[in-house]
Amino acid sequence: MARQHLSRRTLMLPATLSVGVLLAGCAGSADTGDSGGEEPQTITFAYSIAADAQDWYEKLAEDYMDSHPGVTIEIQKYGLDSYPTLLNTQLNAGNGPDVFYSLSGTGQNPSVGPLADAGLVLPLDSEVLEESLPEAVQAGWVFDGTFYGVPTSVQVNGLVVNSPLAEENGIDWTAETTTEALAAQCGDAADAGIAVLGLAGAVPTAPAITALGFAASTVYGPEPDWNEQRAAGETTFAESDGWKDALQAIQELYDAGCMQPGAEGAGFDALTNGVAGGTMLGFAAPSSANVTLANASGGALQMAVLPMPAPEGVETKLVLTSTDGIAGNAKTKSPELVKDFIQWSAEPEQAAMMAEIQGTLPLGGDTADLPEAYQSSQALLTSDGTRPYPPVDWPNGAVFDALGTGVTGILTGQLTIEQVLDSMDAAWE
Repeated sequence: MARQHLSRRTLMLPATLSVGVLLAGCAGSADTGDSGGEEPQTITFAYSIAADAQDWYEKLAEDYMDSHPGVTIEIQKYGLDSYPTLLNTQLNAGNGPDVFYSLSGTGQNPSVGPLADAGLVLPLDSEVLEESLPEAVQAGWVFDGTFYGVPTSVQVNGLVVNSPLAEENGIDWTAETTTEALAAQCGDAADAGIAVLGLAGAVPTAPAITALGFAASTVYGPEPDWNEQRAAGETTFAESDGWKDALQAIQELYDAGCMQPGAEGAGFDALTNGVAGGTMLGFAAPSSANVTLANASGGALQMAVLPMPAPEGVETKLVLTSTDGIAGNAKTKSPELVKDFIQWSAEPEQAAMMAEIQGTLPLGGDTADLPEAYQSSQALLTSDGTRPYPPVDWPNGAVFDALGTGVTGILTGQLTIEQVLDSMDAAWE
């Protein structure tokens, strides 16, 4: 299947990084029985979660069942690390879930593009979805003019920060703070037992998203078409000063003591425990993490969504993404029901509900009435301050993996910046 993306605009991003205790679930089958219709009216819906507070897909399924008597949607929850491999294995074996969480584009696992190429994803009614979804959020879900999934949120991929705790400890951290200004404050914070920037270095997704937050400003700020240049062979990661600057910024913050002790070997639990315990100010994540943390703390934690601090002299940009979404199994026994559920989820009423309970932005991109967590980044979200999530257009997930493992290698001293960028170029090919 040749890929042909729709036009790319600012509201198009996403890999999901949520935070918390990883939860495992049980595998299921698409052959789930019949409640009396022409096709089975019981379907399975699988997705990955990092915390019990992430219940928005379950709420979506409940709302559909309430409005469609006779339909049953069985939820399957998986941990973040295990989900991509489990999903691929099950889909290829023919016993995958009927509906599943996916990512847009081609550059991550489980991106919908490669799955569609393999004939594992159910084509949807593109005419219906074109009416429901703004063009700006369609990119990465459409191949050769056909929808193979729908986004379920628009998020900022930047930082979630406990701003009240930062202020309480005299740390000046706003959307305008530079890398250097933040680094200069980390020593005193560390002496007080507070890590300014948390990192789950043992999970490649976390350092990769951290690096992409910097690259939004250093690479894609001045060169929004950098991915197109790389695809055309006009540049490489190794030749890019912007990519070198992004990785150098992480190294500088690490050397300044901004990250928690043992960050290079930490898991997600170090982030949630650190923020919940008041020993960590923030970390890189999709902006829905602000609601996850608030819910998990009973409302005690009030997080702000901020951009990754840009180096001095570099204009700050935010990554904005609509890469999180859902798709259907091409081998489902209930194709019409699956299509109806997925397309129903993209209608304005359901999209608005999802944005409210996730703490994300509306699919239409309306930033006139932002949730409180986004107020600190208002100026960036209402101007040319956003950039799409870069991996949407990367050719495969190996580039993203090379970035994630490479950042950890830099922090452990096992890799140089140059070696990491060379490995990303090798993965691109």
